[in-house]
Amino acid sequence: MDLKRNFYKEFIKEEIDFYLREANFDERERSLFLYRNSKIPLEEVAEKMNCSVSTINRINRTMKTKIIKTAPKYYRGISENWK
Repeated sequence: MDLKRNFYKEFIKEEIDFYLREANFDERERSLFLYRNSKIPLEEVAEKMNCSVSTINRINRTMKTKIIKTAPKYYRGISENWK
């Protein structure tokens, strides 16, 4: 098993809600984000989303870029109410 590919960042519920709201995910990125937060391996996600593993890897890279760009706006405990 490739540990790097199946690394799971453990987000708390507040973070998950924040990224779903603020990261501007498209439908496939949103699905992948939710699957990955359920700790489902990329290969299994590819099957569930009817995509190739390489397509899932590409979606994963785009999703991670959006998370990284959005992360500086997250402040634990206040981001939920901060507008």
